[in-house]
Amino acid sequence: MKNTKLMRRLYYYTSVFLLTFLASCGTPNLPVESEPSIALEDCVLTSPSGNQVDAQCGTLTVPEDRANPDGRQIDLNIAVIPAIKRNPEPDPLFLLAGGPGQSAVEAFPAMISLLFRIHEDRDIVLVDQRGTGKSNPLRCLDTEDDALTEEQVLAKLKACPETLNADLRFYNTEIAMTDLDEVRAVLGYETINLYGASYGTRAALTYLRMFPERVRTVTLDAVVDPGFVMFMDAAEDGQAALENFFARCEADEACNAEFPDLRSEFDGLLARFDEAEIEITIPHPLTNEPLDLDVTRQMITNMVFNTLYVPDLVATLPLSIHMAYTEENYVPLISQAFLVNGGIYDGMFYAVTCTEDAPLISPDEAAESAEQTVFVDRTVDFLKVCNEWQKGEVSPAFREPVVSDVPTLIFSGTADPITPPYHAEEVAESLTNELHLVFSDMGHGNLSGMCSSRLFTDFIDSASVTDLDTECVDAIVPPPFFVDFSGPRP
Repeated sequence: MKNTKLMRRLYYYTSVFLLTFLASCGTPNLPVESEPSIALEDCVLTSPSGNQVDAQCGTLTVPEDRANPDGRQIDLNIAVIPAIKRNPEPDPLFLLAGGPGQSAVEAFPAMISLLFRIHEDRDIVLVDQRGTGKSNPLRCLDTEDDALTEEQVLAKLKACPETLNADLRFYNTEIAMTDLDEVRAVLGYETINLYGASYGTRAALTYLRMFPERVRTVTLDAVVDPGFVMFMDAAEDGQAALENFFARCEADEACNAEFPDLRSEFDGLLARFDEAEIEITIPHPLTNEPLDLDVTRQMITNMVFNTLYVPDLVATLPLSIHMAYTEENYVPLISQAFLVNGGIYDGMFYAVTCTEDAPLISPDEAAESAEQTVFVDRTVDFLKVCNEWQKGEVSPAFREPVVSDVPTLIFSGTADPITPPYHAEEVAESLTNELHLVFSDMGHGNLSGMCSSRLFTDFIDSASVTDLDTECVDAIVPPPFFVDFSGPRP
């Protein structure tokens, strides 16, 4: 077996859409009467793309086990990007990252320009959820594991709890949202605005349920509803997104003309691996170093699944499938899948999901659902790992619908392979003051364009969903398909 660990990462975790934001200099705009207990100092946040953001950073020490305040303590990493105006609004915007396992401080600095008006008027607060970033980070796999086989990776994940400096029972969403409210309190904010993406929507809804009086607005992007169970519906939802992709290409004159047999080419590509895997060496998509891979049917479908998250990458998918089938050139397909990287702290991912999701998985139902798709049943290896991990407890209300009249804006994409719109519709049933906007043929996370960022800004300004001008939503279309490596047809 050759190196498959990098592709294995694409399989094990739910990739997340990265939204990142810019900052300004200054100090947080705390109420005069509040004396923060977090010592904040000037810092610079740097995104993976190199964008730099001036901020104020500090740590808050909290009990790992909140029922035992005198026990082991951990530090939460916090960054406040102060509002530009001298007299800003008193309620900041808290950004909750996805995964689970993504660091908010690492994920959010790159796209603040989309939220410039919010940044003018309000502080933006980033808190690394416990187990991520610099908040007692929990990692199982690192770059030194690149030579491991799939079986070795699985074994290392199963043994990982023994290597972590943490009591994994206390790394779940409800405890993390208690942390978040303590950050709010010590920073002196009375009420806050919440934005959550992907798993961050589970976190935002949990905070809303636990601390409703502290929430001014909620924005949910790519919604994880209370009944969502990690990997249970992934194959079926992924198949729906794949069918949407093929239908789009067939309906697109240029795509259909260039790739008239795309479905059959994809089927033929998968059939190629029914008998055996294919060993290849390609340039590493990120380092350009030689990368040995055993290409399998599962690897191909995993790469396609992850690509379906991002419309910009879906635009190149017909060409990538065609090149892989006709020329056995797998570089384009593999390279674009590597771009879907949420920077997941895998130890935190399993700590959360093994407690909150694994106990609810029905192996028979998951297997039956996956049988009707080209994708594998992801619950199988997930449960093998979780069987070896400590599990915490969640409250009886954790899986109940969140009932609230707090103004809530919801974004969904019809081509999202992991959280399609029906998840958001289930959440909306118990919300009495919500607006659910659905972006046709778009993927996982939709706060990356001018339309959605303007709507988000207007919503934060007004704290109302009733007068938003949503006309631009119907005009949003995904990027056109590439017909060759030069790009779309003019």
